[in-house]
Amino acid sequence: MDRGRALLLVATALLAVFVYEGVLRPLVSPLVRLPSIPGGLPVMTAVLTAFSLTHATYTLGWRNAAAFFAITAVVSWAFEQVGVETGAVYGNYQYTDVLGAKLGHVPIQIPMAWFMMIYPSYVITNLIADSRAVGTRGGIGRVVLLAGLGALVMTAWDLVVDPILSGPDVRAWIWEDGGPYFGIPVQNFAGWIATTFTVYLAYRLFERGGRSRAFGAATRPVAAMAVAAYAAMLVANLQVSAAPEALVVIGPLVMGIPIAAATVRLVSD
Repeated sequence: MDRGRALLLVATALLAVFVYEGVLRPLVSPLVRLPSIPGGLPVMTAVLTAFSLTHATYTLGWRNAAAFFAITAVVSWAFEQVGVETGAVYGNYQYTDVLGAKLGHVPIQIPMAWFMMIYPSYVITNLIADSRAVGTRGGIGRVVLLAGLGALVMTAWDLVVDPILSGPDVRAWIWEDGGPYFGIPVQNFAGWIATTFTVYLAYRLFERGGRSRAFGAATRPVAAMAVAAYAAMLVANLQVSAAPEALVVIGPLVMGIPIAAATVRLVSD
């Protein structure tokens, strides 16, 4: 078996594990009790992060995938660290011990979670803008536009996940001053856009200026896997018992629009 096929098989298996635990098992639980994968949120975060990294290695090549992961981890940790210390990025908040060990003020899981969704959001953005799953082409203005669109696609997820993880049932982090959106300040979403825009801009400039040999083509079925990962996260979040009821309407709207737009591109082009 060649390396590309092995990567694709691993990515498929990882996505299947996440869909089973996050989507299928909760969905059928009223009818049948399927065995649970132990580890909870940390394990599922690691599984979907591994999917994104493996899939990115297949479609982008190991050099670009490693750069994408490193840029995401460093930028997201730096923004989060400054954010916790100063309140200047996302508003005033503090992480609790729910997410485990920290580097500075930031749980180690957090940079992983950023890449977990930044990569699928990158694929969705490319499909919407260029009808192709990967790559950055065009001038600086085009790069900035793609970075901005990607930031919006990524931030749509935070509109769903933040009310759950910062809510009273989980309290992975605490908003000290509250806010109008399920107790979350509006500044948080501006901070998310700024963080993800910085990641995408840095990576796309790197991608545009360099060369990396992919292990496999980003065909429609391969691209559809990244769209499915983004959609699976939406469904998984909505099935969490701690999710506010209003997210059943908000989630499919804010995350459903990029999912639908990317899917249209996949089936029509």
